[in-house]
Amino acid sequence: MWRLPGPCGLLALLALLAVESTSAAEGGDPSTVYSIQVQAVPLAEAEDGMATYRDLRDKSYLAYAYRVEINGEPWLRIAVGAFHSHGAAAEFGRAFGVAEGMDHFVAAAPVRVLPGAGERDFVVTPSALWVRGGAGVREVYAFDAEGPNGAGLPADVLPDLAPDGRMLAFAHGCRLNFAPVEADAAVITTDSSDGPCTPYEGELPWQLDWSASGEHAFFLDVPYSEYPVSLVMARLDSGEVRCLICNEGGDRAVRWFVAHSSEDRVFFVGAQAYGMAISGSGLFSTNMDGVVRALAAPGEHEEIVGPLSIEDGYLRYRRLRWLDFANSWDSEVTDERIPLDAL
Repeated sequence: MWRLPGPCGLLALLALLAVESTSAAEGGDPSTVYSIQVQAVPLAEAEDGMATYRDLRDKSYLAYAYRVEINGEPWLRIAVGAFHSHGAAAEFGRAFGVAEGMDHFVAAAPVRVLPGAGERDFVVTPSALWVRGGAGVREVYAFDAEGPNGAGLPADVLPDLAPDGRMLAFAHGCRLNFAPVEADAAVITTDSSDGPCTPYEGELPWQLDWSASGEHAFFLDVPYSEYPVSLVMARLDSGEVRCLICNEGGDRAVRWFVAHSSEDRVFFVGAQAYGMAISGSGLFSTNMDGVVRALAAPGEHEEIVGPLSIEDGYLRYRRLRWLDFANSWDSEVTDERIPLDAL
């Protein structure tokens, strides 16, 4: 549940929200993030710093801890907030100083602010993933429960909100995780020992699609050495994670997909895979039991390609044609669609 701070802490929290709402208007560089630094201790005295970090976090501040080197020695710094301009951080710092009576200064922050949906966004710190906006700010996943992440800022966190804003999906450590946004509950996570694996870089990055109700999520199991090969479903009410289109002998690939609003099927572009090579892409659907039906096939020297989308009662896709397959590899892409009523 949300923890409400005392009157002073609440004043600072409201100031944080108000300042954040004006930071974009100040013309700050969205790639630069600022925080207020409130404490620095030698790493050997880290427990003192972590006590400050936990106290501020329990007061509903977006607080984080990170390691730095000062004069060749390891130190722990504690910071609060994430702002897109120096001025916004300074204004928050003035309210924070009145509320908490702590010395501080504004500094560039080793965090990332990622876009969300509606009024919400996400803040990735060396300590945890936070979601903020709406009712306030909340830590939804700690990267290291005992202290700051010694490896620095995680690179593979890819948060995505469900359509109704209640559930959050994110990747970390080659795993896909789910957490409720507004209530305390255990995180539903995929098994790290046998996947699914969700890499954060490469030609075909992580793809995820939600059902209309937000009760199901669909995503790709993506081995680092090959293209995406498996389409996986997660049921958020039960925590079940199940493969719908599985890699069978390493010869099947799912490249793009989209869930039907009825929540009883998923459309996808699939093909035969040979290591890094994929050929013969076709358009298919699968129900929740993994029963596949072909919808459209490529002609000679053709591929059906994505991305897939459902708009205005149609399933939309694209068809790629190789015009001079033997010599120049020239090609053209045309937009095509199938009425959903026909599927």
